[in-house]
Amino acid sequence: MKPRAPLPNLPLAAIRAFEAASRLGSLKAAAEEISVTPAAISHQIKALEAYLGANLFDRLYRSVRLTGAGERLAATTQRAFKDIGRTLDELKLDGLSAGPATLSISAAASFAAMWLAPRLHRFQALYPAIEIRLAADSTVVDLARDASIDIALRYGPGPYGEALDAARLWPSGEVFPVCAPSLLASGSLDSPQALARHALLRTAPPLGAGLAGRPDWPAWLAAAGLTATEATRLLERGPLFDSTQLAIEAAMAGRGVALAPAVLVHDAVRSGRLAKPFALGIPDPYSYWIVCRKDRRQEARIGAFHDWIAREAEKAGAELRESEAE
Repeated sequence: MKPRAPLPNLPLAAIRAFEAASRLGSLKAAAEEISVTPAAISHQIKALEAYLGANLFDRLYRSVRLTGAGERLAATTQRAFKDIGRTLDELKLDGLSAGPATLSISAAASFAAMWLAPRLHRFQALYPAIEIRLAADSTVVDLARDASIDIALRYGPGPYGEALDAARLWPSGEVFPVCAPSLLASGSLDSPQALARHALLRTAPPLGAGLAGRPDWPAWLAAAGLTATEATRLLERGPLFDSTQLAIEAAMAGRGVALAPAVLVHDAVRSGRLAKPFALGIPDPYSYWIVCRKDRRQEARIGAFHDWIAREAEKAGAELRESEAE
């Protein structure tokens, strides 16, 4: 006689929803991670509370807080999901020997240089059998037709068509000015109007990228209270770069002030290589996405990279939220 399975009819979907909400501290963030609505997350958690006969969260005005029972369950579920993820990674690694060992990735130069490259060694440590080939340029690759690229890391509105699997790496964030710390220390950037003393380092959107409405200097200057005439005068000066990376590097070198997405410059600001002269940021309607063909999503090497970068993005997102709260 077969032994009876422990905990029959375990509500796995509800447990997954609870684990994400308890780890991220937000029903909305959990919904974004699992790709469902916040209402669905709330429904699953209520179903789990009914199953247990205990409240797991205290519902506050705009947030949730774990109860004592919730903290006990969170510790167990987060540890269990981490163990499951580790085992799945090991099994994927075993499966890689049966498939191609090369993974071709297309990414915008700015994202590749400023965010991906400093972290890529961690993926290689986990999967030394995979050879990464990274094409870092502004070319928009048609994954549905170009089989030479396995994964694209894109900045834009998403989700890029029925044939493609697109996962948002972060919720939309902010863009704000950055400059060299020495420029900030000079005292010559004491107000937005003081930008007239410096070059504004501008970035042209890649051709064919479809980024109409991308946040730019005119939008930030308007939010800072400058008139259209003042903004026009400021924008008459300074070079125009074809990538955000070049503008940021020029800012690091003290050649002016660049406008950059928070996720690209967070590491540099935290390490002191860049400074934020103003607290004001403006919303970015676009996000960074990982994209691949739907019919290839389950390939071992693509799945391994997809899961790895999702974890890295989650850590980076948590660091961003902590710095914004300080």
